[in-house]
Amino acid sequence: MTHDKIWEVLCRHVRDVLSDLEDDEIRPGQNLRDLGANSLDRMDILVGAMDELQVNVPTAALPATPTLGELADLLHAHCEQP
Repeated sequence: MTHDKIWEVLCRHVRDVLSDLEDDEIRPGQNLRDLGANSLDRMDILVGAMDELQVNVPTAALPATPTLGELADLLHAHCEQP
């Protein structure tokens, strides 16, 4: 799966959970906490994206406060694994 497709999926889940955000507020350098996501929101976004992409990222592989770009990279790396 392409990195662009993964970015689209991640952004869609961010918009679904944080519906007050405008599209231009969702950028690779932003982290979810700065966008107003609480811990449950962050989990909903990540789990939703992983489910849609059919990938499992171990919790230990997640940085403490990753940017959206880092999350997309991490999801992409796990999509590429056999």
